[in-house]
Amino acid sequence: MPCTVSTDFTAQLPLDVGLRDTASFDSFCSGRNRELVDRLKATILDPDHCADPGGHQGSQIYLWGEAGCGKTHLLQALCGLASQRGHSAVYLPLDAHQHGVQWLEDVDRLSLVCIDDLQAIAGQRLWETALFTLGDRVRERAGSWVVAGDVSPKGLSLTMPELESRLARGLIYRVLGLNDEDRSQAVRLRAQQRGLELSDEVIRYVLSRYPRDTVALFELLDRLDRASLASGRRVTIPFLRELDGG
Repeated sequence: MPCTVSTDFTAQLPLDVGLRDTASFDSFCSGRNRELVDRLKATILDPDHCADPGGHQGSQIYLWGEAGCGKTHLLQALCGLASQRGHSAVYLPLDAHQHGVQWLEDVDRLSLVCIDDLQAIAGQRLWETALFTLGDRVRERAGSWVVAGDVSPKGLSLTMPELESRLARGLIYRVLGLNDEDRSQAVRLRAQQRGLELSDEVIRYVLSRYPRDTVALFELLDRLDRASLASGRRVTIPFLRELDGG
């Protein structure tokens, strides 16, 4: 899936940036983030009721949370939903900001702009200025601007107070990690999407023996999917032990 759903805009973006096929709201275990998920979906599904706190049309939302909590998944799911509804949208991860601030040129004309990894450019005045200008232009055009970082706007150590103020002016959500029950549900949901049948016993084993952050767990499921297909075997605890050389 391309990172932008505006067909005349694709050539301006680096080819190595894209949306994961698995990134959708259906594949996201909301857990304690139900209000956030509903608000993000309403950005596309009910835009007339999504004016920002200042009364301007369009949405400005800032997401923050630790690595692996689902920020990237949510941004990409939002772009995917926009695509399905015929809206122009772009996903820009700033950890790839070596492409230069020209990466941001003209994206303000799109309906939805999703910026990931804001912390990657914190302290770089040129980038902060470019993002502040982008936010203003998106707002002027009644578009939606959704930004994610690993900490709250106040904790970003930005050199430009105007950008911090701009981010704080919109809605701010902390993306909360999953509890044990939600994590089990997330593993089961992702496994089903991969066509894997995992018993409750196998899921408990996975959660007790492997890293528990969702990124690592989903990478494990991808690995299990490939191994299961190659061997023609179901995923069982003995199969897992063999796979790990135990």
